[in-house]
This record gives sequence, C-alpha cells and structure tokens, in this order.
Amino acid sequence: MKINKFKVKELMAKKKINNQTELANMLGISKNQLSNILSEKFEPIKSNVVELADFLGVSPLEIIEDKKD
Repeated sequence: MKINKFKVKELMAKKKINNQTELANMLGISKNQLSNILSEKFEPIKSNVVELADFLGVSPLEIIEDKKD
C-alpha cells in the first residue's frame, strides 16, 4: 500500500495547506514522520493512512495507490 502523493497535494491545496511542514504540524507529527508516510520506499501503517485521510476529509481509499507489480 502506498499513499498517492499527488492526491494528498491536491487535497492540501483545497484546504489551503501550503506545505508538508504545515500539514505535519496540523496532524501533530514531525515533518520527518510525514515525509516517511508519503515516501515511495515506506509502507505506512493503516492508522497513519486513516488519520491522514480523516484529516483531509476523504476516505482512505481515495489517497492510496493500488500498485500491482
């Protein structure tokens, strides 16, 4: 499971969140933690995905990518 960074950026723009640092502060996590969650190399835990989606006002399914390799 990977998070679709482009979708997250789109949702951030709609909520007028300027950058990842601002989003991380709003979520109560460090910018490093957020970077890891959004990283291609990182497999986020379900609770992180749910928390991010809830904060952005969407279903978790809307921010995850279905990668079939």
